[in-house]
Amino acid sequence: MKKVTVLIVAVIGIALVGIEADIVNAADERPVYFKTPIKFKGTGCPTGLYTVSGEHTDTITIMFDQYDAAKPKDNAASGMMRTACNFVVPVHVSQGLQVSTITAVWKGYSEGKTKLHREYFLLGPRRALIDIPEGDYILRDNLTHTWANSCRGGTLPIRISTSVRAVSKPNHISLDKLTFKIKWRKCR
Repeated sequence: MKKVTVLIVAVIGIALVGIEADIVNAADERPVYFKTPIKFKGTGCPTGLYTVSGEHTDTITIMFDQYDAAKPKDNAASGMMRTACNFVVPVHVSQGLQVSTITAVWKGYSEGKTKLHREYFLLGPRRALIDIPEGDYILRDNLTHTWANSCRGGTLPIRISTSVRAVSKPNHISLDKLTFKIKWRKCR
């Protein structure tokens, strides 16, 4: 009887380990996620002055160390009255799925009259240029867009063109953090 009980416990244990392995493997196979590398170019994002975290997930965060502008320009870490950063964020989409919404949350600090320009290129440009209120700011862009060819699967690039500008004296603007979140659905 003891041998049978030990055998049953061993079989159940092996089965549970197999189920647990399947659950872990399923979690690693994300159907839609942000890929690497992200390509950066511009005065607001020189090499080594930004960090990216969250690759291969549905949320990616970019932290900027020196993306700012000020009048007078010597009050900015960048030493400029206007800086820009252009980058490409590749998105992996599995066959039979499509991107439904991308949310971008911009966080930083503003003092005086400043502007933050954002332009997204998915299948056509979407622009936003607004005056930023003084103090800590959080701006949210909800991009509802369906790529016509995303049902075939593959890598889809999101191109983003940004800039920060100090408009009058004395003022300062910094962009500290940008977080993208992606949602997806089955193709219809």
